[in-house]
Amino acid sequence: MFNFSRFPNLSTSRLFLREITPADAKSVFALRSDFQVTRFNNAQPYTVLQEAYDLIVSFREDFKQSKTLRWGMTLKGDNQLIGIIGYNYWHKTDSRASVGYDLAKAHWNNGYTTEALRLIIAFGFHQMTLNRIEAECGDFNPASKRVLEKLGFEQEGRQREKFLQAGQFHDLLLYALLRRNYTQRNSTNGKGPADLPKDWSIL
Repeated sequence: MFNFSRFPNLSTSRLFLREITPADAKSVFALRSDFQVTRFNNAQPYTVLQEAYDLIVSFREDFKQSKTLRWGMTLKGDNQLIGIIGYNYWHKTDSRASVGYDLAKAHWNNGYTTEALRLIIAFGFHQMTLNRIEAECGDFNPASKRVLEKLGFEQEGRQREKFLQAGQFHDLLLYALLRRNYTQRNSTNGKGPADLPKDWSIL
């Protein structure tokens, strides 16, 4: 099982996933101050740069305390952060964790979230020995629903009128992917989430 001794940097064919540092504060602020991004997480857009620094500190402290894993998404060959993806919590006793992600609007519709999430899922099942990966998305976020369902998540529930946004109540959709379904998808049709690449590293 992954033991949090060092941060795991991961890579896909187009992306490099790495630790988020204070040097990323301006990129994090640009991401989290954009209402078009934050509205999908039912969060208020950031208004001051300090909020981005505080978020990064919380990510790093949570990692030190072996609570969560959150990666910065960058394009290979470019160190600028374009998104955040990772596990928002990890209940080790139950072998389950919840995944979440943000991507800068300029990079939507390129398949980056699907590519990164496929790797995060593999890391969760292989390195964190998870049995269950959970996810949530608003009923007004069809793009996120498509990503989750493409990677094998099944909708398990709906919390009706869970949150208020722009004067309108929205439902929250609850998704999950089980280890046995992940394994079956990989072994039967070759179209499920890819296994961990051999070149993944902890740097």
